[in-house]
Amino acid sequence: MGGEELALIGAAIAVGIGAALLPVFVNAEVYVVTMGATVNSKPFLALLILIHVAATTVGKAFVFQLARKGTNKIRMVNPKPPRNRVAAMSRRVGHSFAQTRFAKWIKKVSDWLLSLLDRPYSGGLTAFMSSLIGVPPLAIVTILAGASKQPQWLFLTTVFTGRLIQFLAIAFLLHQVSWF
Repeated sequence: MGGEELALIGAAIAVGIGAALLPVFVNAEVYVVTMGATVNSKPFLALLILIHVAATTVGKAFVFQLARKGTNKIRMVNPKPPRNRVAAMSRRVGHSFAQTRFAKWIKKVSDWLLSLLDRPYSGGLTAFMSSLIGVPPLAIVTILAGASKQPQWLFLTTVFTGRLIQFLAIAFLLHQVSWF
């Protein structure tokens, strides 16, 4: 294994942990797409995805533990008024989208999945769906799962499984990577 392969493995680990800790700034899905465009070997790409998923899961375990050790109450924050016309317009567009039937359905499903987090084992479904399709957002689910009664082993297993399926599906669809 050469230096280039080791650098790609290190990048997969760094981006995986970064995406788990700072999901607003580092996007794991975008990394999988760009990684597939730069790696020529499909088996090596599958290995990088596996390493990336493991690193993301380790990062989520860290956030889970922070939430578990920290407060059990999530403080609601009132939104600040928009600073300019673009922010005000974007807020209006978001508000009008929130009134659509599709957005209301997504919110209903998301709220139902989040309500499952209060149950020790049903919350695994929420973590799995969140890591697989992103509804509700995995960053929020990680914090709420840590503050709930959900076992850490169940949370990490479902996150690892969901992310692995999601990233391999992205790699298969965009780069024709498969295990068989």
